[in-house]
Amino acid sequence: MKPSQRFLRFLLLIIVLFAISVSEPPAFALLIHDEPSGFRGNQWGASPTECASLTFVSGQGITASGQQVDIYDRSPVGIFLNGASLTRIRYRFLDNKLESVQLSYEGRANHDSLLQLMEDRYGRLTPGERKLVARAEWDGFETTVTLSFDPDTGLGSLWFSSTMLNQEFTAHKVSSESK
Repeated sequence: MKPSQRFLRFLLLIIVLFAISVSEPPAFALLIHDEPSGFRGNQWGASPTECASLTFVSGQGITASGQQVDIYDRSPVGIFLNGASLTRIRYRFLDNKLESVQLSYEGRANHDSLLQLMEDRYGRLTPGERKLVARAEWDGFETTVTLSFDPDTGLGSLWFSSTMLNQEFTAHKVSSESK
């Protein structure tokens, strides 16, 4: 092989590696570019008293590491996201620190509105992935956003979770000690 051919192959390899390094990450877990550090002005780790208009629902138990898990609701009345209506807004606290917020909804139209909003804010799925994916996730350093929908039941949820606190929560099984 001539030196000029080796150089061209080497140059081609460099170009291919560069193209791969700047390409988009997989759609199932897109990286968040403009990431929130909480939900609707409530920072991750905030106490229930720092979050407006919450109603205590139940204690969900104690994690294996001894942390209390509590659930609070906020009325979804009058709250719309990109025209999507919500059936429930649920806040989960780990040892009185805001760990995640779950927005529940019904119907394909609400799902499509929420998917459009999440893609506009956090990154687009490809058209093929939009048809195949029942669950999409956008990951950040502080926040993970997960949108899921079950077409058989017509029920869906949109989760905003603290990356750090959610890892603590999922690492330890919750006992039913305080249910």
